[in-house]
Amino acid sequence: MTPPATGPGAPDPLQADPMLRVLRERHPEVDIVVLPQAAPARRAPEVDPPGRDALAGDLERDLDDLLERLGSDTPLRSVQRDHRWHTDEWDQTWYEAVAVVDDLARGDNVALLRATGQGLVDLGWQARPVPGDRPRLVARRRDGAEAAGTVRPTSLVLTLRTPKVRAVEEVAP
Repeated sequence: MTPPATGPGAPDPLQADPMLRVLRERHPEVDIVVLPQAAPARRAPEVDPPGRDALAGDLERDLDDLLERLGSDTPLRSVQRDHRWHTDEWDQTWYEAVAVVDDLARGDNVALLRATGQGLVDLGWQARPVPGDRPRLVARRRDGAEAAGTVRPTSLVLTLRTPKVRAVEEVAP
């Protein structure tokens, strides 16, 4: 009696790849292990226009709170702000708010960067310095928001970003 036929198993990845097939044929003494591919990148959540506006508003309030903390001891003389939405090649968008604190005396920019790190920690961020040729810091929040602070000769640049999202267009009824 013949044994029952077995169903087809998983395809042999070495047979599917021409280079690995030739390697196996030429070197049968070598064990070839093919590891599974890395998990795909996490897909950004979809957000409708009101949700995007809420994300941007929350980030602007976060920047306002941070600047208020930094200016509590000594008022900040010159603050230039900019903000906009960005989109990458995978149609993921994020909102970025930038504040440049200008007109600082020599050394005040580094002191203000330290205060920025403490202010971010007080507001619930995880902040840390970044090694390099100039003082910088980066911060992250549990919701995926990111912040960065960089000193210039007489200024401090603060950048806050929302997590990446996918914009969903509302369909008219």
